[in-house]
Amino acid sequence: HTKEDVNGMLATSYLKLASTDAVSRAIVWGELRADNLTFEASKTKDDIRYIVEANITDENSYTKWGIFYEAINYANLVIEYAPLVIPRDPDFTQSECDIVVGEMYAMRALCHFYLLRTFRNIPMAMVPAINDSELPDYKPVHPLDALDMIMNDLNRAEVRVRASGDYSNSASNHG
Repeated sequence: HTKEDVNGMLATSYLKLASTDAVSRAIVWGELRADNLTFEASKTKDDIRYIVEANITDENSYTKWGIFYEAINYANLVIEYAPLVIPRDPDFTQSECDIVVGEMYAMRALCHFYLLRTFRNIPMAMVPAINDSELPDYKPVHPLDALDMIMNDLNRAEVRVRASGDYSNSASNHG
């Protein structure tokens, strides 16, 4: 594995979170439910109307959370395997690894937070799923425990990114 492989996994996690699937859910789960958006009921899909009316069932297309767990899994893969690339690729430094891993701790925290505020008792995916035949057993946790785990991830992110000091290029520092 190489630095490029790690950066590819990082980019894939961001692409999952930036997808229409994830963004539309984040808006509906957050802004719409918080009354920050308005809609005309006669021109709106039933799934959105049901959410606004707090009539949410498993059949509602907005209750699908898979895209967030996909982003979390890519983050988990980076967190788990990026440090193993350092001895294999001389172009991948400890500082670069710390930044990437820190970003992924923050990504995982953000995704879990979106899920927590929407669904309350959620499975906390803290280890990667390598393949479909060996899926980890993610158990739902109490919301307060989930918040503790999210805060721990944010603290891990801060320590790694701040300790590294700086991204290697201006665009990453300011973009």
